[in-house]
Amino acid sequence: MDNSRPNGPSAPEKLINIQTAAKALGVHPWALRRAVNSGAIPAYTPFNSKKLVKLSEVVAYINSCRQGGAE
Repeated sequence: MDNSRPNGPSAPEKLINIQTAAKALGVHPWALRRAVNSGAIPAYTPFNSKKLVKLSEVVAYINSCRQGGAE
């Protein structure tokens, strides 16, 4: 039997709230909230809860801003 995938299927990324993402990255929550409200960072609202984000998408947005624009 050939197991070509070393770690199996990857698990989906965990969604976190804007406050937690801001704290993890050392930025102001209002800055992330503005980016989410403008549509620059995708947000998810499962079951009509608060807006949640993926940390990797927030980091990608911040990196694109540092490089002078979206890729």
